[in-house]
Amino acid sequence: MPEPLNARALDVKSFRIHQQVTSQHCDATGIVHLPRYFEMAHHLLERWFDEALDWPFSTMMGSDGVSVPTGQTAARFPAASRLGEHLVWRLHVVRIGQSSMELATTAICGAEVRAEITLTVVLSDTAVMRPRRWPDAVRARAEDYKAESEPA
Repeated sequence: MPEPLNARALDVKSFRIHQQVTSQHCDATGIVHLPRYFEMAHHLLERWFDEALDWPFSTMMGSDGVSVPTGQTAARFPAASRLGEHLVWRLHVVRIGQSSMELATTAICGAEVRAEITLTVVLSDTAVMRPRRWPDAVRARAEDYKAESEPA
């Protein structure tokens, strides 16, 4: 389970997008239905790969023959989001391995955290369904979003 968000995590260079909560995200009570948060986090992930890492999913899954399935996830939902609200989604890198990345995503409305989802994605060769090493250029761009470790 991810640690609760702290002020230090907000200071990390993060990739951000804005998402308005629409009726497609909500259940009959007008609050975000739990699985929709995961869809929003995946949308954030795709935008990060496209805009920050310069490696769109269409290229990755097309001519490059790779994908980034989620191997592990953990989530926390401290407060509900409602129809019409505007969420700021933030993503930063927790860890970069040879073929995996642990990513922390957070949805915030105003000053209130609404969702924290940690994703571990694995770069996979789609032809053989095996992990593959991150390309150097992608790894270098991802490092720009990596959280620094706490001082000892």
